[in-house]
Amino acid sequence: MSALHDFSISSFLLILVLCFVVQTIEAQNYSRLLPPQEKNALIEIAEQLGKKDWDFDLNPCNGNRNWTTPKIDNTSTYVNNVTCNCSTPDGLCHVQIILLKGQDLAGVLPPSLVKLPYLKTIDVSRNYLSGTIPPEWASIKLEYMSVMVNRLSGPIPKYLGNMTTLLYMSLENNMFNGTVPKELGNMVNLQSLTLSFNNLTGKLPEEVIKLTKLTELRLSGNNFTGILPSFGSLKNLQKLEIQASGFEGPVPPSISILTGMKELRISDLTGSASKFPPLENMTGLTKLMLRSCNLSGKIPSYIANMLQLKILDLSFNRLEGPIPDLERLDTLKTLELGKCLLSNACSKNWYSVHINCGGESVTIGDTILNYTRQLASQLYL
Repeated sequence: MSALHDFSISSFLLILVLCFVVQTIEAQNYSRLLPPQEKNALIEIAEQLGKKDWDFDLNPCNGNRNWTTPKIDNTSTYVNNVTCNCSTPDGLCHVQIILLKGQDLAGVLPPSLVKLPYLKTIDVSRNYLSGTIPPEWASIKLEYMSVMVNRLSGPIPKYLGNMTTLLYMSLENNMFNGTVPKELGNMVNLQSLTLSFNNLTGKLPEEVIKLTKLTELRLSGNNFTGILPSFGSLKNLQKLEIQASGFEGPVPPSISILTGMKELRISDLTGSASKFPPLENMTGLTKLMLRSCNLSGKIPSYIANMLQLKILDLSFNRLEGPIPDLERLDTLKTLELGKCLLSNACSKNWYSVHINCGGESVTIGDTILNYTRQLASQLYL
C-alpha cells in the first residue's frame, strides 16, 4: 500500500513538473517579441507607405488578424501579412516577410525597410505608391521583390544591380522610363524578371539576356528598339513574353535551344517577312503565341506534336498552305489563325463552329474532346 501511495505522489509531482515546463515554454514563445529597433522601423514604414491600420500595441509576430489577415482565396487581390522568424539563435523574432497587396496605399516605397535586417520578401503590388525604389533597398538581402501596378516613375535605378540575392523582381505596370540599365546583369541569382508595361526605350542590354538562371522573362508593352535579341544563353527559360514591345523581327533561330519552354508569347514585331522559327524541340509548350510577327511560309507540321498545347495563336501573319492536323491536341482550348492568308482550306472539323455550353466534352466529327474545366471551346479561324 505504501509503495502504491509513493507511486501516486511521484506521478502527481511528475505531472506538475510537465505542466510547469509546458507553461514555461508557452510563456517564452509568447514573450518572443520583436527587437525595439524593428518595431520602430515598422512604425516608420507605416508612415512612409501611408498605412494607418497597424496596431502597434499588439505583437506583430503573434499572428494577430491586425497583422496577418486570413487568405480569402487564390483570386483575392487584397493581402495583409507580416510574417516573423522566431527561430533565430538570439531568442527574438525578426520580420521576414511583408505582403501589403491591394490596400490603396498612396505613399512612397519606404527607405526604412533597410532597418529590417532579416527581411527576405516585400510585396506592395496593386497600390498607388509613387516615387522610385529607394537606394537603401540595394543593401537589403531580399529574395523576392514585387512593386507591380503602382505609380513609380523615373529611370530604373542602376543600384538595383547590387541586389544580388534577389530571385524574383517585378516592376510591371508602372511608369518607369529610359533604358534598362546594364547593371541588372549583376543580379546573377535572378530567376524571374518582369519589366512589362512601362515606358522603357532603347535596346535591351546584352548583360540582361545573360542572366542564365532566369526561368521567366516578361518585357511586354514597352518601346524598345532594335532586333529581337537572341535568348539562346537562357537555357533554363520556361516563360518568355514579349508582346507589343517595339522590337524588330525575326524571331531568332537560336530560340530552338530553349527546350524547357512552357509559354512562348511574342507579338507585333516590325521588319520584313521571315520564316517560321524552329520550335520542334519545344514539345512541352502549353501556350504558343507568335501573333503579328511577319511570319511567312507554311505552318510546320511539328505543331501537331505539341500535345500539351492549350493556346495556339498565329494570327496576323503571312502564312499559307494547309493547316496541320491538330486533332490529337486534346488539351487545345484556343486556336487563333485569323488574317493569315491561308491558301488551302482546313478540314471541315476545324472550320466548323462548335460551341460547348458548359459540359466536359464535345464531339467534333469522329473526335471526342474532353475538358476538365467547364469552359466553351474557342476556335478562331
